[in-house]
Amino acid sequence: MKRNFAFFAWREFTRSASFGKNMAAKGVLIFLAIYFSVSFLFLGFSLSMFLAEKFPDQSVVSAFNSMILIYAGTDLVIRIFIQNLPTFGFQPFLVLPVKKRRIARYMLNKSVFHFFNILPFFLVLPFMFTSAVKELSGISLLVWFSGLFFLILINHFLAIFLKWKTNEDDRLFYGFLILAVAIFALNYFGIVDFAGTFGNFFDWVIQNPVAVFLFPGTAALLYFLNEQYILNRFYPDELSKKKKQAAAHDFSWLARVGEYGRMLSLEVKMILRNKRPRTSAIMSVLFLLYGLLLYKDYGNEIPEIILVFGGMFMTGIFSMSYGQFFPAWHSRYYPLLMTQNVKMKEVLQSAFFLMAATNVVFYLLSLGYMFISPKVLYIHLAVMLYNVGVNSVVIFALGLNSRKSIDLDTRAMFNYQGMGATQWLIAFPILLGPMAVYGIMALVFGKIAAYFILGGLGLVGIILHPRFITYFTRQYLRKKHKMIAAYKNS
Repeated sequence: MKRNFAFFAWREFTRSASFGKNMAAKGVLIFLAIYFSVSFLFLGFSLSMFLAEKFPDQSVVSAFNSMILIYAGTDLVIRIFIQNLPTFGFQPFLVLPVKKRRIARYMLNKSVFHFFNILPFFLVLPFMFTSAVKELSGISLLVWFSGLFFLILINHFLAIFLKWKTNEDDRLFYGFLILAVAIFALNYFGIVDFAGTFGNFFDWVIQNPVAVFLFPGTAALLYFLNEQYILNRFYPDELSKKKKQAAAHDFSWLARVGEYGRMLSLEVKMILRNKRPRTSAIMSVLFLLYGLLLYKDYGNEIPEIILVFGGMFMTGIFSMSYGQFFPAWHSRYYPLLMTQNVKMKEVLQSAFFLMAATNVVFYLLSLGYMFISPKVLYIHLAVMLYNVGVNSVVIFALGLNSRKSIDLDTRAMFNYQGMGATQWLIAFPILLGPMAVYGIMALVFGKIAAYFILGGLGLVGIILHPRFITYFTRQYLRKKHKMIAAYKNS
């Protein structure tokens, strides 16, 4: 094995079927990387001025240290959702005289060169050369920078280990999420000052340089835990066997809905039994908390355009995330579906019922924001009706151009697998449509009339939805062979 693993990984990457595809998604990722790099660089040069104004009684470095936990915690949560696990096609090497530990270490070492590990330096280095060098010198500056460097590695390996474990058991993922929200809430409302305590700890490390070895020691421990996790699962049978049986769900009661109930029950089972749609559904529920961020800065005088946007987003977030990939959710078994005793009309009608039901449920849940503004009651209602009656039709129309298959077992957050032009474009009519209708109608007829028009358009769409379903049934049947061929080739 004279050639190293990097050579084989590169050949595996360039020879894969996905190489050269999804250039639009890769272009977006490159743009986001450049955008965040420039933003962090600008923030790094302006951070000392901000901290001096925000914490006038503290030194700039101490104020920076008190913000480290907030950044590290946010970074850890984002990594859990976004960062890919280290992978390598090691199966062919298992029958060769190659040590498994060498393969495991290569996977972990390769993962260190990740954008999330480079991004913080765009902020830290400008701050260090503009501010930290003025307050710290010699050993203290080296200790401070070393602590930050190894803290990034700690976050990196901790995120990988947590993701390994949460992939095995979803309950661990939800538990971690609840814990992260609880810590954020306790710190945000001033019940427990976690950020200040960690900042004081970092100040203590600077004053006691020997203590900095706690950081590389923790990083090494997490590296070892990840290495052992990989080594314990370095067997083909371990990788191929199912870890657990899928939970059985009984939705036979949905058959009472009518002839579409059977298909609706299959739709719900598809969401609950597969990782990507299930995660999208859970994240939709969490996005109901978006109102706490959107409405809190306005007090009781929230601009009505903000209430329209919040209502559109919070009541329709599930139908948006679900409709973005309709009917690609069924792409893996779409040919089989088309050969079964299932009418396309049943598939579309069940999808409409699902989106309508979730819009109503999310509207009821969003009524809690009436404590902030009573206008939520009728504004969210008008936008919810629009989402059901109009946006559902838009989703079916754009779904006719679905050509990318979906892997149901992958993560949902920042996953661009299955993303095509249709998925990128669907956000514009769904997000901007209600806003445009409201803005134009409010200017011409007034705000109250605009709400009646929004809700009225939704009611018309709901009343006429059988006709729309019949029309789209013919269109989907006409294009089903093209869609089947496209799904097989993607």
